[in-house]
Amino acid sequence: MSPKPSGAVAILAGGIAGASETVITYPAEFLKTRRQLPVSNSGRPLSSVAIFRSVLKSQGIRGVYAGSPALIASNTAKGGVRFFSYESSKKVFERILGPNNVFVNVLAGLSGGITESILVVTPAEVLKTQSIDMAAAGSGRLSTLAVARQVMRLHGPLGLWKGLAPTMCKQATNSAVRFASFQAIKDWISTTRLAKGLNSAGLTLLAGSLSGAVTTYASMPFDNIKTRMQSTSNSHRSMLSCGMSMLRQEGIKVFWRATTPRLVRLMLSSGITFAVFDQVTAFCALLNQSRRETSSVL
Repeated sequence: MSPKPSGAVAILAGGIAGASETVITYPAEFLKTRRQLPVSNSGRPLSSVAIFRSVLKSQGIRGVYAGSPALIASNTAKGGVRFFSYESSKKVFERILGPNNVFVNVLAGLSGGITESILVVTPAEVLKTQSIDMAAAGSGRLSTLAVARQVMRLHGPLGLWKGLAPTMCKQATNSAVRFASFQAIKDWISTTRLAKGLNSAGLTLLAGSLSGAVTTYASMPFDNIKTRMQSTSNSHRSMLSCGMSMLRQEGIKVFWRATTPRLVRLMLSSGITFAVFDQVTAFCALLNQSRRETSSVL
């Protein structure tokens, strides 16, 4: 990433990056969420391909983007919050621990993940999950606003923060692992022959994609618990009781259900996010430099 962008630039670049990756990768997010929801009958859960074909045949491409407005809006805000919090926290931790300390990226990532979970991610995930769950149950496609009204009518305003604990665990793990592994992978690739065939954008895209793979496997259990707790049929009040119920009824593998579509999404989204963030911050830096040069001439 570009070194130490200002707070305003971090929010702008993070927001653009979040919106871009969500629009491109949402079908994979849709399939992941559908596969994580509880099975309504005694049969085996459908595969991602079977779900995709069924939804595409019955609802068209719009069906594959059910719940997307909530996630696109949230990821735009989340991207800004994440990178602003990360960059701000990183400066603080660098003063405390030193600029080359291995824990700086981890702690700054944790800070960004917790902040985005509380402010943005949990309400958006509730709306996205319930939109997809209602559509799967045959309730039709409701608007994001209609789903929000229904959630607040049934559970009050705090219903939008259902599943906050597993969401915080997931996002904190996501951000800590993603930022730390991204920098480590990028530094490693820079020392190999592979780096000679990549420009700066290509290097960032590759390192971001690989960091997305690491992040997927590290945070998958929290993601599955989060989806169950945010579904319309959920009756669990705590992350622990939901996790234990899933373990007893479906076995340990349930915590890594739908890994493939999430792996695809996070590898793409992580690479796109870091690459877009770099390009936007570089463009803003170029604009600032041009403005300063124009001012000095005048």
